[in-house]
Amino acid sequence: MTRSFYIYFKEIFHKPTRQEWDILKLAEPRFDKEYTYSVFLTHFIVYSLLFVPPFSEIQWDILPYLLGVTILRFILLLQFYTKSIPLGKVIYFSGFIADGLVYLVFLKGIQSFPTIGNFYLLNSYLMTFIIPILLYSTRLNPFGCVLNALYLSFFHITYIYQLPIQLLDKSSYFSQYFLVIVYAGSALLGVVFVFNKRKDTTDVYSLSEEKRFMLQELELAKRVQDALFPGNVKIPNLTFTFYRKSPNVIGGDFFDFVQLREGNVGVFLTDVAGHGISSAMVASIMKVLVSTIPYRFKTAPARLMDYLDDRLTNDLNKYHASAIYLFFDFIEKKLTIGNAGHPYLILAKKDEEFHELETQGAILGFNIKIPPISEKTLPITKGDRFFIYTDGLIESMDHEGKCLETEGLLALLNRHRKSENVKDLENNILYELKTKFGLDTFSDDTMFLILEVEE
Repeated sequence: MTRSFYIYFKEIFHKPTRQEWDILKLAEPRFDKEYTYSVFLTHFIVYSLLFVPPFSEIQWDILPYLLGVTILRFILLLQFYTKSIPLGKVIYFSGFIADGLVYLVFLKGIQSFPTIGNFYLLNSYLMTFIIPILLYSTRLNPFGCVLNALYLSFFHITYIYQLPIQLLDKSSYFSQYFLVIVYAGSALLGVVFVFNKRKDTTDVYSLSEEKRFMLQELELAKRVQDALFPGNVKIPNLTFTFYRKSPNVIGGDFFDFVQLREGNVGVFLTDVAGHGISSAMVASIMKVLVSTIPYRFKTAPARLMDYLDDRLTNDLNKYHASAIYLFFDFIEKKLTIGNAGHPYLILAKKDEEFHELETQGAILGFNIKIPPISEKTLPITKGDRFFIYTDGLIESMDHEGKCLETEGLLALLNRHRKSENVKDLENNILYELKTKFGLDTFSDDTMFLILEVEE
């Protein structure tokens, strides 16, 4: 514990670096403003002396002194805005005169009613001077606490020397000078507060700069990731629209088209486990893998998934992902599907309802191959619609804590299955998710892709 205290005090009392000095200079006006407001508001406490003994007996005698304190504090408040004189000088000058006026009030009180009882009573009142000492700790200059304690000690010693002789004889030295010790202790405590505030200020500023830098880097990463997604690309024989949203700036949901020379096309969608930068990087790597995969795999979903599983296991053994791959063969008018632990494809033949197509396959990245990825093939005709998505869509909760789930998604799709085109279908889905289910935001990376066969 002793070592912990030593490390703590070593950290807060270390000499600031040049960069830290620059930070403190930037932050100083804000803390000076805090001090100015605080000392102006708290000085009104002195007016309570008008109603407590022995001052209640000499209210009109001490009132001018108290008004003088208010004038000085008001001048300090005005000076903060006009800044015609360096604020630090005004703070110290107004504090010195104001505290001196209050001590004159106490001196007048004890001289008007020189009893030992009043002496001890006034000593207890004088304890409140620890407030202005500690108020200096709201600034970033430790010198203020020390200076305030020094001139208060000077005022107190002067006050003691002005006491009637009978009070000096009846009171002990300790009772007379105890407040000097209290002022010194308060100054020490204030200095610790100031140095701790300095450390916190530089730490917070440094963290905010790091955060700003990270946000800039994330924004750049987002632009890079956005560039990897298909834009307004024209896919022969298919119309499509997609939606994606991440609770972070970037995420691990990704899709891409694999256009083949015969006019056929593959659609790859993946959901990398986890969130944020690492998942986004793995998703980007998977795009590269799919783009550069040998041609024979691009027409065979099961073999493509096996290839990705081997690469993830061997090259990125700490990550795993679910994925689905649709291979549209427009020459033979058929669709072949491979699914690796991903939510099932939802499809609707022309003028029919949406339903799930169950497919088997183990998640990628573990090389477990159980169950093996099995392909399913079905015929396609113009007007067929296909909906693939990541599980963030059905797992996010509404305001009542209920998830959409697969059944809710199917019902939602079927309510809008007669939408004129895929963009209208997307808009209708998002509108109902927001208005009926309250899903304006999603707790996980969320993506869906709607495809329609044109011919």
